[in-house]
Amino acid sequence: MKTLSTDVSMVFAHTHDHIVNADAPGVPRPGLQISAKPGHVVSSYVDLLSKIAALQYHNPRFRFLFRGQSRDHVLNLQGQPGVHSSLYPSILRPSGTKDRRSELRDRFTRLSCLEDELKKRLVAEEIHHDRIIRWAILQHYETVPTPLLDVTLSLQVAVSFALAEDPSAGYLFALAVPHLSGPVSVSIESQTQVIDLSQACPPEALRPHFQSGLLIGDYPVVGAVDTSHGGRGLIGNNFACRLFAKFHLTNCVSWAKEGWVPTSPDILFPNKIDTWHLALDGLAAIP
Repeated sequence: MKTLSTDVSMVFAHTHDHIVNADAPGVPRPGLQISAKPGHVVSSYVDLLSKIAALQYHNPRFRFLFRGQSRDHVLNLQGQPGVHSSLYPSILRPSGTKDRRSELRDRFTRLSCLEDELKKRLVAEEIHHDRIIRWAILQHYETVPTPLLDVTLSLQVAVSFALAEDPSAGYLFALAVPHLSGPVSVSIESQTQVIDLSQACPPEALRPHFQSGLLIGDYPVVGAVDTSHGGRGLIGNNFACRLFAKFHLTNCVSWAKEGWVPTSPDILFPNKIDTWHLALDGLAAIP
């Protein structure tokens, strides 16, 4: 058995072309240090596949979850120099339009109301018994902001999202969590929980299965204004804290020559045939 103290973290940083020990001089540590640096540039699809393979092989104690975005949203964090990638759950993202606590209070109130409506529209035992599953469904179907962040086990899906707006460039984030153990995996050590909707939802809920959809959240759960950010300003609850790599995907139009084919939006969002999407349709419009 290898003790935790001897574990090495291997990351992809903007300073090196290859995977590198995070303890090496000048290399950013996983988490916020990676998030504060420019993305590691990847201009080849085969190169991306190879680097994901290296990331997973050299960090065997973690399971990597992926998130694709068209751009790297950044903000200033209290007490932290520079700007950092913002990977906040949607309910915690600041809008700057009103008092912060008042804004969060309104958001949590609305989440609670739509939870009740969800239970009326979907008759499933796990939905009525498990709040975190309800939140995961509401978030994944883009119904209302929640304390959870959408991620996926599928690199194909994540890259498709990253290049959805601009087929030539995007960002791919690789977040490390402890290995998963079921529909809801809780880690006290990392203070995270991961909800695997492909295990929690029946097959008539197509979107979670087609997207290999997972949601990541804090543990203990952030369920109200007073438990958000953990008293740590805007640093808490930012899942950039779990980053091992921030890839800046470039020259992606040429990736077709290497075999890259994006997943169709009709597959990522099979709304016309997704029974649960049809049941939830219009829920977001409820005031």
